[in-house]
Formats: sequence, C-alpha cells, structure tokens
Amino acid sequence: MQKISAAASTFLTVVAMIATIDCRADEQIERTRPGTDLPPTVTEKLDVVYASNGARQMHLDLFTPKNVDGPTPAIVVVHGGGWLNGDKTKFRAMAIALASRGYITAAIEYRLGGEALFPAGIQDCNAAVRYLRAHAKELQIDSQRIGAVGGSAGGHLVGLMATAPHVAEFQGTGGNQEQSSELQSAIVLAGPLELATGSVADKSRKDPENSNANKWFGKTIDEDLELYKRASPLRHVSRATPPILFMAGEFDYPERNEATRERLRALGIETGIIVVKDGKHGCWNWEPWFTPMAEDMDRFFQRTLN
Repeated sequence: MQKISAAASTFLTVVAMIATIDCRADEQIERTRPGTDLPPTVTEKLDVVYASNGARQMHLDLFTPKNVDGPTPAIVVVHGGGWLNGDKTKFRAMAIALASRGYITAAIEYRLGGEALFPAGIQDCNAAVRYLRAHAKELQIDSQRIGAVGGSAGGHLVGLMATAPHVAEFQGTGGNQEQSSELQSAIVLAGPLELATGSVADKSRKDPENSNANKWFGKTIDEDLELYKRASPLRHVSRATPPILFMAGEFDYPERNEATRERLRALGIETGIIVVKDGKHGCWNWEPWFTPMAEDMDRFFQRTLN
C-alpha cells in the first residue's frame, strides 16, 4: 500500500476543488478529435495476442517510446463503450499520448457483453496485466510499475482491476496464470465504481430493456443483487488497493464515486478528483480537454509509478 505523502495530499485536495482547464462556455466550444498518427518518438506493435479463451484470441496494441533503455513503467489503457461497444482503437490517441510522455502503453480489447457476459471483460483486463509481467524483460517493462487508465465502462473495469486482483473469479484462464495482475496505480475517468446502488442500479430496475448493465450481466439487479455487489470496485477497496485518481467533466456528475474516495482516504490511500471545466462525458477523447488531461495523468503516474 502507498500512503499519502504531505505533498500528494495537498495536491489532490486542491485539484478536487478547481477546474484544471479554462475553456469557453460549453455550447460554444469547438471540439476536435486528437490526432492518432504515430509520432516519430514512439513505435507501435499492433494486434499482439495477449490471451486466449479457447479459440478466441485477445489482442492489444503496444506503444513504446523510442528512447527506452531500461525497465520502464507500463500503462494498460481500457476503452469505454457501456460494456457493450467500442474497441481498442477508441483510446489509441490516449495510449500514444502517454507513450510519448515516456510510458510503455497497451491499448487492449476485451470481450464485450454481446460476446460474453461478466466476468469475461475483467478477466481479459487482468490477463493483459499478467501478459505484460510475463513478457516484461523482452518488452523492457518494469514489472513492479504497471498502472491502468480507463474511461466510462473502461473506468469501471480499471477500478475493478485496482481493487480486486485477489478475486479468483476475475482472473479467468487466459494465460500467464503464474503472474500477478496487481496494479501499482490507476486512473478512473467517470467510471461507476458502485453498481448495486445509484444510477446503474436505478436503470436496471426502472428501464430494464435499455440497461447496459442488465445486458452485460445477463440479469437485472433484482435477479442477482450479489452479482452487482461483487462487480462493484467500492466493495473490494482494502489496504492493498493502489493509489486511484478520478477525473470527470464538470457536467458529468463529478460527485460520482465519492464513497470510494472516502473509503480510500480512510485507509490512507492516495486519491482525489480532477474536475474538468466545461467537460461532458467522454471529454477525454476530445480537444481542448484531451491534452491537458493527458498532462494531469502523466503527473499522477510520475508520482505513483515510482
């Protein structure tokens, strides 16, 4: 466990109260997609097989800084899409941006709800971490410095990766079982870490036909409350949980996950939230928010992947 240093505590208290990006009024902001072309400082290796589930092979895209000359921290990048949509290219820009800042990054695919029900998705995420550890030497990864970042549904999965590596059900049999899937640091971008109460639970009950959680679990909350609890990262927070930074747009319910932050603080684990001015859900995939958010991620990972 990493305790909060005085400097880190001050930093995270401040950013919880301010907006880090000064933009114009939301409706007047011109949004643009960040570039996904590979910069000259980064190399890529696409569609690397990191796990196998029967005949189904799981793939990741690996991005490596060209100046790597020794064990380097790695970051698993987990896309969003409501547990039912999206692919690893959705967060390609983020993976490249972090690689250009000195990390080896892996943008991963995972089985979505239309292919396999929970816990298949979290099993894939954990298998990706195990793959990086198993191949750390050849990939020049420091196996003791692996973090993860994810947005929306990907944020939920990253939260579960961070809080529940000890849960055997979430590991699966994708490969490299001798390796640990523990993270040393995590960033959650507007992902729900409590599913048994709040908005996810409410939609499961009040609008069951349109509930992504119902489709992902294959059950409503009233059919299997314990399953929703088990899938909630908040329920797994312990003294072994690594530092977790939360980031959310000003218009994206930044109060979400306050219970998790309270639990982390009570245990002395570094946490906090950066509220992004004028940001809506998914602002991390758009300029003018993308670059400043990547810089904030870098600052957090620099401190916690040390």
